[in-house]
Amino acid sequence: MKQSLLRKMMILMAAAMSFVILVGCSSTNNTQNVIPTETAAPEVTTAPESTFNVSVTDSTGQTTTLTSVPKRIVSLAPSTTEILAAVGVENKIVGRTDYCNYPETIETITTVGGTMDPNVETIISLEPDLVVGSTHVSDEIINKLRDVGIPVVFLNEQEGFDGTYEEIRTIGNLVDELGNAEKVIDDMKANVTKITDKVKALNKTDKPKVYYMIGSGESDYTAGGDTFISEMINLVGGQNIAQNISGWSISKEQIADNQPDIIIVPSGVATLETLKNANFYKDLEAVKAGKVYEINGDMVSRQGPREDDALIEMAEIINPELKNN
Repeated sequence: MKQSLLRKMMILMAAAMSFVILVGCSSTNNTQNVIPTETAAPEVTTAPESTFNVSVTDSTGQTTTLTSVPKRIVSLAPSTTEILAAVGVENKIVGRTDYCNYPETIETITTVGGTMDPNVETIISLEPDLVVGSTHVSDEIINKLRDVGIPVVFLNEQEGFDGTYEEIRTIGNLVDELGNAEKVIDDMKANVTKITDKVKALNKTDKPKVYYMIGSGESDYTAGGDTFISEMINLVGGQNIAQNISGWSISKEQIADNQPDIIIVPSGVATLETLKNANFYKDLEAVKAGKVYEINGDMVSRQGPREDDALIEMAEIINPELKNN
């Protein structure tokens, strides 16, 4: 009797457990197969906008801060135009000077006048968000542009390759192309090292005396010892006869006293034939010996990304044996 009652109780308990298990399974399956009538909107995360904030204290002592990458640039110097193009923002240049002629494609860009007296109204009409100048532009022009809220950065770096590198780096930073600027600098440094190493390998004991003739006639102009052109002459094994002169002026007496072995003339200034027929110059030993050479004046005179090419050209003039080396 007791065994029969115990058996019935066990059967009832087993049935109850089976029911619980079936209900649990059914509940799980129903939850997985339910199609919601409304879908919750996905959470949207917006990536933070890239920030651009660059401050530059230029050669006038003015600090200019840019909070957006410049899209419309006016260049007030051939050197800065070449730098802007070299770092990859030629397409953003909307204005240039009459003397900005490299790269050649830049000549289709609107001109704003000369380097010393650009037209302020023309510049303003181009709606630039950055104006970059160097060397010659006057304080009056700079201040007029700043007075109407146009960011102006005036860069007149120290003479020499180090000054050129710094200007390229600064401009690259201003236009958010610092990586390209550093590449330009690295390439220039490599070329400078390569050509100066070749000059050193010549093991010359005597350095030829070099007269760099910028202008001749009633007044004479050259590159004094404190100029980057003088640095170039010295780097490639020459001896600048104006080494002890500051600036760009030289007298005929100083030229005659130093009797240059080589005369280097920027393109378009003078030729050997004209000097042979010119009073004073025709009596110089270098002219008599035919040692007058023309060089690309733009490359030499502009502290920009082609300065290393000018150095190579000058090295081959002073050391003709390098042309086949």
